[in-house]
Amino acid sequence: MITIAITGHLPDTFLISHYSHEEIKRRINDVVAIFKREHGNELCFNLGGAQGADTWAAQACMDHNVKFHMFLPFSPEVHYKYWEEDQIVGFKAQLARASGIDILDPSGSNKESRHKLYALRDRKMVDCASFVVAFWVGKKAGGTYNCMDYALNQSKFVFNALNELKPVFKVDLQNGWTPDRENNA
Repeated sequence: MITIAITGHLPDTFLISHYSHEEIKRRINDVVAIFKREHGNELCFNLGGAQGADTWAAQACMDHNVKFHMFLPFSPEVHYKYWEEDQIVGFKAQLARASGIDILDPSGSNKESRHKLYALRDRKMVDCASFVVAFWVGKKAGGTYNCMDYALNQSKFVFNALNELKPVFKVDLQNGWTPDRENNA
């Protein structure tokens, strides 16, 4: 089984770059389709369940009939508490199709900060994966950055899907990355 962790930004972060949500969704769909073609039923994606890249990847997995495993920091009800109704409906459909769901704090009683639980979720996702595919706009802070940094520290390969699936190295994280606007308009 080839297991790939997906990490990526929340929708608003893509908007501050020059990427539209439609462009990101298309790229995620392409990544899922490429790996499905290469690995067939021996493929599974590890996803974090956040709005944006995570939920768009889950939808692409459903569209291509690819297995995906959800890693959530807390129960779904707590996770989507502040989401819009249509987002909740879509997320529930994704949970129903997931090949597995790991919840770090099912009761919601953990006194850990939300950020710590998200980081622990990302670490578990990475630890259970062969490598990581990131949808990273080059921002040198936040969950996507931290997930990539953790993966590299665990000697996992990280590829940036917004940069033609090129490998990401520690120096790339330190310097950030600015995509070529002409090729991504």
